[in-house]
Amino acid sequence: MKVAYQGLAGAYSEAALAALFPKAEAVPCRTFADVFATLAEGSADAAVVPVENSHAGSVVDVYDQLLQHRGVTIFGEAIVRVRYCLLGVPGATLEQVRRVRSHPQSLSQCDEWLRTHKIEAVVAFDNAGAAAEVAKAKDPTTAGLASRRAGRRYGLDVLAEGIETTPENFTRFFAITPRPSEALVDAIPPALRSGPLKTSVVYATKNEPGALTRSLQPFATAGLQLTKIESRPSKAAPWDYVFYLDFEGNPSASPAAEALALMRTCCAWIQIFGTYPAATTVLEPD
Repeated sequence: MKVAYQGLAGAYSEAALAALFPKAEAVPCRTFADVFATLAEGSADAAVVPVENSHAGSVVDVYDQLLQHRGVTIFGEAIVRVRYCLLGVPGATLEQVRRVRSHPQSLSQCDEWLRTHKIEAVVAFDNAGAAAEVAKAKDPTTAGLASRRAGRRYGLDVLAEGIETTPENFTRFFAITPRPSEALVDAIPPALRSGPLKTSVVYATKNEPGALTRSLQPFATAGLQLTKIESRPSKAAPWDYVFYLDFEGNPSASPAAEALALMRTCCAWIQIFGTYPAATTVLEPD
């Protein structure tokens, strides 16, 4: 089984992949678009992608890719604790560092510490990839922002640790595939698929007053807990939006089935991304 992820070895996405699919062959990809392209062309059976961070919010590139690739299904979820390290070349000191390279999401999760220490943030495609670039450049004034695991992988020293703005820093990941199968679900360890069912959908309301309110009311009436709602530009037209919604429940069973049926009466369209066991534990990567 091959499972794609964005980044290089040592990335938090790789740690999430290793937990969800311990026996799979990991397939690194440069960008999120490359991850979805790899799935579309059949070069990987599944992928693990980050979708939300407890401090920086949604990974909008992934949500946009999900909207573009309508055949992809979510079938698993994981939550990973994220602790960032400032990684320098051997012998470098914190006082020497003038700039740090990492993924935009990673930089935003540590922005407060970086501003305090007057370190310039430089965007890279991936935090583990940035660590690899720092190791190759051997410049003591440039550091990488990544995991301790990435530091070990690329032979870098930890100059500072736990520098994320919020100590309770977690990232949520989806396991996705264009070809759902029992084998893929069974590849996830039982402990990571024992939670209550959760469903993710995307939809557009009809262009009429009160449509958004009416689209949500059925969930309140049915007593279904919403765990996320967010709007994003549809890219179909200026100022046109779609809504991403997560709720606890199974759309093929009552009361979720009835709630979705009522929801459809005020929506232009609804797409169910998938129903999957909710993550109930926090993974602690090494």
